[in-house]
Formats: sequence, structure tokens, C-alpha cells
Amino acid sequence: MDGIRPHRTPDVEFSQKAEEGVTDNAADFPVDAAMTTFEAIDVADECTDSAQHEAENSPPVLSAEEIDAKKEQIRQLKNNSLCDPLDRVSDLAASFFIIALEGTHAPANELANALHDAFSSPLDSEKTAMIESFEIAMKKEMLSFIKTTFITEAYQPAAAKVIDNYIRELVSRRDCIRLGAAKAEFLLASGLEDEKHAEAMQRDIEALQQGVYHSQLEMRQALSIADGAYSAVDMLDQFEMMLRRSSRSLPTLDTELQHLSLLADSWDDFVQKYAPWTLKKR
Repeated sequence: MDGIRPHRTPDVEFSQKAEEGVTDNAADFPVDAAMTTFEAIDVADECTDSAQHEAENSPPVLSAEEIDAKKEQIRQLKNNSLCDPLDRVSDLAASFFIIALEGTHAPANELANALHDAFSSPLDSEKTAMIESFEIAMKKEMLSFIKTTFITEAYQPAAAKVIDNYIRELVSRRDCIRLGAAKAEFLLASGLEDEKHAEAMQRDIEALQQGVYHSQLEMRQALSIADGAYSAVDMLDQFEMMLRRSSRSLPTLDTELQHLSLLADSWDDFVQKYAPWTLKKR
């Protein structure tokens, strides 16, 4: 895994777009309207041409029917639930622990430690969507390791089913959060009458609802690699290739390779810590 450990750590700054508030500056200039005088101003030809050009390129005026249709679309988005109010991720994690506890001969504290490590993350919140996909795939790999190492064969089918459902709900929750953010951004752009940005957000919403948004495609590819790899090392190597083949800027790629290296180290520590239970079970 030396390939995913960069030789240097760059200084990477993550920037975010800032929204500037619009204030009414009329209050800053108190003027008595009765005392105000106006003078005629000669308007230059270029100013007149500029005004005509702006008028020609101004956004089209919407009809009453179009305005009503847009308001109805915004109302429906506001009324729709952005996420399932019942988050099943925690419930499925608890279900896996119960099955593992019932079907293992290992001490409960050792099993709890293994599950804690599997559900934890070595990464902070600043990570790209692709790295997040790798992290979820690695979580599935760790839970599958617990299934085969700690749980007896009689309980393994039930444990495998819970793992699949847990990962599915984890992915669904991630997509739901992203969909909610896209809807909120669409509402903001619509309220500001930024038609271009609103249309872009509408395309993102449709892609997310159809399951073809770029982060969803990356997630499916990462899980497919995890399911088809013959080992975790092979999986991580394919993740590295997936990163290098993407159109990343060098600073972003270097940061992602560092995160992938942390996932690799986390896996190595996990296996070294709990692999002895494979022999004890036998």
C-alpha cells in the first residue's frame, strides 16, 4: 500500500461560498423629500445603449400561470419530507450487535470493542464524496470480518442480512442528506430569482432521485469493488486506481490519498487486533 501514502503533506485549504446579505441603504441617507431638488442630466449615447442592452438581456417576465406553477413547485418541495423520520441505521447496528452476542463464544467486552472499532471512523468530517464511499465500503468489510471471526456459522446468514441492510440504509441516508441540501439550495435560488442556478439544482435533484448522481455512481462502484475483491488489500489498491483515474486537482488528490492511507492503516490495526479470535474459534 506504499502507493497510497504520499511523500508530502500539502497545505490544503477548503473554501466555501459565502452569501452576502442585501440591506436597504436608504436609511443610511436621511433626506427630507421636500428639500430635495433635481437637475436635468444629459445622458450619453453609450449609457443609453448600455441600458438598452441590459433590457434586451434581462430575464424574461413570467406569466401569472408560470409564477403560480413555480410557487406550487416550491410549496410541494417545502411540504415533502426530506428524509425518512425513522433512521434505521442505529436500529440495524443494534440488531447486528444482538445477533453477534447471541452467536459468539467470545467475551462480550471483546465483541463490543470490535464493533466499536468497525463503526468508528479514522477520518474527520472534511472528506470528499468518493472517500466517503470508500469509508462505507471499508465499514462493510470490517463488519463482514466480525461476522466470520466472532459469529458461529448458524448465526452468520442472519448477520450477513443485517450487514447488507445496514449498508443500504447508510447509503440511503447519505443520499437523503444530499437531496435535502439540493432542495434547499433550489428553494434559495428560486427565492432570489436566480434561474440559472435553480435549473442546475433541479438537474441535481432529478439525478439524485433517479440514482445517477455522480456520488451515487461512485458509491455503487466502491461497493462493487469491495464485493469482488479477493482481499482488503486488493480492494484498497483498486480504490487508489479509482482515485488516480478521476479528474482531480493535485491538492485534492493528495489529500484523498492521505485519507485512503488512514483507512488502510485502520484496517491493518483492526485485523492485527482481532485476527487471533479466528484461531480461538477453531
